Amino acid sequence: MMINYKNKSIALCSMALALLTVLNACKKYNNPPQIFEEYGSGLNGQAERKVLIITIDGLAGAELQKVSPPNIGDLAKTSKYTYNVLTDAVSSDAATWASMLTGVSSAKHGIVNDSYIPVADQGDPDAPTPIFPTFLSRLLDVRPEFKTVTITTDAALNKYMIHADHRILPANDAAVKDSAVNIVQNNSAKAILVDFRDVEAAGKAVGYSADNAEYKTAITKTDEYIGAITTALKTRKNYANEDWLVIVTTNRGGSDTNPKPGFIICSNPNLKQGEVTKSGFNTMHFTGTTTDAYVKNDNGLYDAGTNKDFTVQIQVKINSSSYYPCFFSKSTGISGSTITGWMILQSGTEYGVEFGGSANGGHGKIQIGGNAIVDGKWHTITITVKLSNGVRTATVYTDGIQIGSADITSTNNISTPNPLTIGYRPGDIANAYADFYAGDVEYFNTALDGATILANIGLKDITKHPNYGNLTGYWPIDDGGGAVISNLAPTGYNMLMKGPATWDALGNDIPISRTPQNVVDGAVSIVATGPDVAGLTFYWLKVPVSSDWSLDGVGWLSNYELEFIK
Repeated sequence: MMINYKNKSIALCSMALALLTVLNACKKYNNPPQIFEEYGSGLNGQAERKVLIITIDGLAGAELQKVSPPNIGDLAKTSKYTYNVLTDAVSSDAATWASMLTGVSSAKHGIVNDSYIPVADQGDPDAPTPIFPTFLSRLLDVRPEFKTVTITTDAALNKYMIHADHRILPANDAAVKDSAVNIVQNNSAKAILVDFRDVEAAGKAVGYSADNAEYKTAITKTDEYIGAITTALKTRKNYANEDWLVIVTTNRGGSDTNPKPGFIICSNPNLKQGEVTKSGFNTMHFTGTTTDAYVKNDNGLYDAGTNKDFTVQIQVKINSSSYYPCFFSKSTGISGSTITGWMILQSGTEYGVEFGGSANGGHGKIQIGGNAIVDGKWHTITITVKLSNGVRTATVYTDGIQIGSADITSTNNISTPNPLTIGYRPGDIANAYADFYAGDVEYFNTALDGATILANIGLKDITKHPNYGNLTGYWPIDDGGGAVISNLAPTGYNMLMKGPATWDALGNDIPISRTPQNVVDGAVSIVATGPDVAGLTFYWLKVPVSSDWSLDGVGWLSNYELEFIK
């Protein structure tokens, strides 16, 4: 994911598979501006752009750095790279491959196993089965003259990549290398994908660490194969008139059960060596009626029932006035008088909090009015619910100052199967939506008192909170990419993104609870993810990306065009 701080929004099975158009796989940033030159020619009018993607399954970025193999090292000298690619929401082999090929996270594409058939969100029984075609399928649709070749030893993956013009299924990695050498020397394809699996096999056998001799040997042998392929690439008859992007990456680092950050190296002779990094505060832009983050299944952890005390706190910067969209909740939808659960909703430039237990036989919609918060600044909203002497009281605070309370005893039971959600849910008006940023969201299984709330809204280290032991959810929302919002509390669950995951780099425009960083004006913040493989491929081949594709993957090389556009 990439963000320029000068422009934060960045213009930046066979039958089943056939029926699903061979489907595929919180990023974050809006897709980079596309180039609409004549297809087949390079940006300088001479060199034809092509892409070679080489994957080394199961190789973590940290383990690659330990070994530092020479051929991959040579590619890195003319590349933008990182050894810290975000892990995916689901870390299975099939899920991570689908993410690379479709350009969306596993939180969206729904592929979890080697059938490569997507499944509906089990946390949302009404959700449709997702359909996200691979970049091979996209190219076949929009640029059918762009020929593609895939080479893998995995039969299920080979079937999944059915839309490639030429699929090769060798017996082992040595044969993969031989096939790749032949293809890169003689084939006219626009995109070639080569998959090596010996490192993954060694990891399963002895552990995914370069400290294990067998695993390290597999890495060095695969590096030799890559050296043979890149040497063959340079012997192409028309190589001087071609502009190749060589991407070396992994579907995931480590194993299914213990995934580690991966790596990506994007090499082109005109690129200057540079590591892509995240800097400043990189948060989700919640906007529209389809973007939200939710806990898929909390196993009742965030259900408040009839007697549970709790505190929720969210730091928000709301960008525009809107009437009655809900932006943080564990509740049913449109409230009216029948809400069940709790929700924070916007009321023009102000906000309000509603409670109800209508679905459980209790009173619906008890509302506490908030105050004005749409002023271009970050604000902290805190809600506590406490049962004392048979009376259940809800209290609301803005920036640590109490602004209202209500007796909600009559709601009876405020539990609901609806998930804990940041982002759009219908409030009193179904089609109204909020436009906001959020950060440092907290959930405590106790009702904090007013003095504790005021004293800690600017706390920089959550582990120093006096009620840290009661913290069951802490989501900084500073991941910067992907479709997972990490929970850093001692217990609790990650959140998954729905809808277009647009991450904006806000630099030092931060909540009070965060520490300013040394962010250079005009700097670029990039958080790489697996879906970027598809995004970078579309970018390099100058294929316009439709917003309907809902890609998470970003062609972040657009930030460095001064280096390779002559």
